[in-house]
Amino acid sequence: MNLISVGYFSKVHGLKGELVLKVSQDFNDEETKAIFIEHQGSKAPYFVSEIKNTPNGLIVALEEVQNIEQARALIGKSVFVEEKLLIQSEEDSEWIDFEVSDVNYGLLGRVISSSDNGLQTLLYLMYKNKELILPLVEEFMVEVNTEHKTLLYKAPEGLIDLYLGEEE
Repeated sequence: MNLISVGYFSKVHGLKGELVLKVSQDFNDEETKAIFIEHQGSKAPYFVSEIKNTPNGLIVALEEVQNIEQARALIGKSVFVEEKLLIQSEEDSEWIDFEVSDVNYGLLGRVISSSDNGLQTLLYLMYKNKELILPLVEEFMVEVNTEHKTLLYKAPEGLIDLYLGEEE
């Protein structure tokens, strides 16, 4: 069975342990009976109770996840489905799995999904258990190494702090 990454869990939804799946690749959610979640280098199957489409992503209820604590443990985890469930998109993201470092913050993490908002490509990654959305604008890109899949970035002042909130 060939598994393909389709996104990651960005946050918990509600009180019953449902999760928001930020999708980087479209798949047939109506036919999906199980998803696979990457944990310590392997992919564990989870059975799907329900998937609801919302403007913020897919809301996923898993049979094995019954409460908020169990759901929180899955935030930031990559989600995989069987390749046969993929809906072919026009353009696959070339930025997935790039390692992003910022000039001021150091290593930020791996790109887990990307999207195009019509004006620019947006890169999504997890940093300090928070979702970062970075605009892929040439003036913020210091150095790109496609062979090693690394991006040195210089975020505009205040952008990363905005995502980290007042906790820092």
